[in-house]
Amino acid sequence: MSGPQFLHSQLEKLARKYDTPFYVYDLEGINQRLKKFRASFHGDVEVHYAMKANANKDILKNFKKHKIGVDVVSWGEAKVAIDAGFHHRDIIFSGVGKSIEEITKAVKHQIKQINVESPQELIRIGEVAKKLKKKAQVAFRMNPNVSPQTHPYITTGFRENKFGMDASFLPELRGILTKYKKNIELKGVTLHIGSQLLTLDSLREAILKTIPIYLDFKNSGYPVETFDVGGGLGIPYDGQTQIDLAAYGAMVEELLKPLECRILCEPGRILVGEFGVLVAEVQYIKKTPFKNFAIVNTGMNHLIRPALYSAVHRIEKIETRASAEASELYDVVGPVCESSDFLGKDRYLPKLHQGDLLAILDSGAYGFSMASNYNHHDLPKEIILKK
Repeated sequence: MSGPQFLHSQLEKLARKYDTPFYVYDLEGINQRLKKFRASFHGDVEVHYAMKANANKDILKNFKKHKIGVDVVSWGEAKVAIDAGFHHRDIIFSGVGKSIEEITKAVKHQIKQINVESPQELIRIGEVAKKLKKKAQVAFRMNPNVSPQTHPYITTGFRENKFGMDASFLPELRGILTKYKKNIELKGVTLHIGSQLLTLDSLREAILKTIPIYLDFKNSGYPVETFDVGGGLGIPYDGQTQIDLAAYGAMVEELLKPLECRILCEPGRILVGEFGVLVAEVQYIKKTPFKNFAIVNTGMNHLIRPALYSAVHRIEKIETRASAEASELYDVVGPVCESSDFLGKDRYLPKLHQGDLLAILDSGAYGFSMASNYNHHDLPKEIILKK
C-alpha cells in the first residue's frame, strides 16, 4: 500500500510550466486507494471522506463520482462540498463548536447526521429544529478515554481532550432527547480517537468501550441504527509501519456485525496523504560553521505540519539524472520570519544549488488545507494529475 512514485521528469516539466511553489495530486492513485479501502470490508460500509484533510474541488468531485459522502467540521466545508456536487444527505456534520447559524443550516437542509459533542449542543439542535418544525438526525460522539500512540495535538478520544462525551453524560442526554422527542431523532453513536493511527489496538479498544452504549440505547427503544467508527488511519511518512487495511476492515466488521447496524467511517489522510507533493525551488544555499541551510520559496505558511507537529516529510531533490557530487547535510527552511519555519532538518540530499527543485512528499493531507498567506506570501497553486 505504497503511495505514488512521482516522476522527477514530470515534476520538472510542471515546474517549467507553472511558477513554484505548487501542490500536485495524483488522482488515479487516490482512486486506487479508495478502491482498496472499500475492498477491506466484505459488507456494505458507508464511507464519508473527511474533507478537512484536503478540500480540493477536483478531488471532491472525483469522490462524488465514486458515490461516497463527506464528513465536514464547519458549514463552510459543507458549502464547498455542496458546490462540488454533494447532496445534503451525503453530509455528516462533525465538530465541537457548531454555531447557531451552522446548526440552523444543517437542520434546515436535513443533512444525513449531526455528530453531537455535548448536551448544550443537543439542546441547541432541539431548539433550532423546534423553531424550524423539523426533525434532526443526530449521533452521539462518545469519548472512550483511549490514548492512541500519536502526537498529543491530534489525539481526540482521551479524557483530557475537548471532543466527545463519556458515559457520565448519558442521563442528561436522555433527558434532552425526551424533551425534544418531536424534533430530534437519535440514529446512533460515533467515535474518533485521533489522527495518524498506525496500529489498530487503540481503535479496537475504543469500539469495544462504545458498543455497550449503543446497545443500551437500542435496548431502551431508541431507533439507533448507525455505528460510526470515525477515521484517523495514518500513512508511513518516515518509514513507519503501514496500516493493514484488510485487518482494519476485518476488525471493524467482526466487532460490529453482532449489532446488525449500519457501519459508517470517515477516512481522510489515508485516502489522499500519500498522493500529494509540494514542489519548491531553492532560493539560497547558506552555509555557516554550524549548518547548511537550503532556503526555499515555501515553508510553514504552506505546509505547517513540521512546525506544528514535528512531522517528518520525505524530501527529494528533483533531478532527471543522478548527480556525481556527494550528498550534504541540510536544514530545508522557508522564507517566513519564524525560526519554526522549516520543512526538514538534518537531511542528506544531493548537493544543492540555487535554482534546484525539491519535492516535499506525502503532502496530500493537511497541506494546502492548513496553508495560509502569513507574511502575505501567496498561496501555492494546486495541480491535478488525472492520469
